[in-house]
Amino acid sequence: MPLAQTTMDNQNERKAGEPIVPYGHVWRAGANEATMFVVTDDVLINGQPLKAGTYSLHTVPGKEEWTIIFNNDAGQWGSFTYDDKKDALRVKTKPQMASESQEWLEYTFDPITENTAQVNIRWEKMRVPFTVEVKDVKALWFAKANALIAANPTNEVLPLQVANTLAADKRYDEALKSIDQSIKVKETFRNLSAKANILWAAGKKAEAVAAGDAAIAKGKADKADTAGFEKRVAGWKTGTM
Repeated sequence: MPLAQTTMDNQNERKAGEPIVPYGHVWRAGANEATMFVVTDDVLINGQPLKAGTYSLHTVPGKEEWTIIFNNDAGQWGSFTYDDKKDALRVKTKPQMASESQEWLEYTFDPITENTAQVNIRWEKMRVPFTVEVKDVKALWFAKANALIAANPTNEVLPLQVANTLAADKRYDEALKSIDQSIKVKETFRNLSAKANILWAAGKKAEAVAAGDAAIAKGKADKADTAGFEKRVAGWKTGTM
């Protein structure tokens, strides 16, 4: 069943059960201005590439299949001036029936994974999904983080955060370069202890212990809480950690 008007609309004399959104016609997927779709990075839509940018979102509803349209004219009112020559991308999707009715049109993002999000157009018992995917989230994250570091050369926290992320990915050599960058800006208990942890994880145990002692000394000088880290370094020295 198509999206339908369930009450009489005197102004338009629309009968109950008539489609609000007729099959086979371009629809703005919203009200008034066409729905805006903005991506800050290149993505894949249902596996098809879409460049970073701002688009107007349109659809062509069908009983068995919908077309989702990303159009380069992002400022248009409705779909009245829609021009398919300005389309950046068209993808197909299958409508689904939902168990619960949604009175007002809404967009939901579910499910979400590390590098994908399913966008659902929801109205009445209809769900129309399409998937937005980023190919390499980690590479994108590091590129943005490094650009942010370059733009904030006196901030020691940003390279510290990058170092911890690299270490979690077991990219220890890169992590050590990043943590040294943080320490170069400003020595703190946080970045010195992080360096010790990275060295230990990388198997450089003697260097880790020496870095740990330096971190503890700095932490005490700055009146930081070093108790937990002191226990860790003590365990490194005795072989119990």
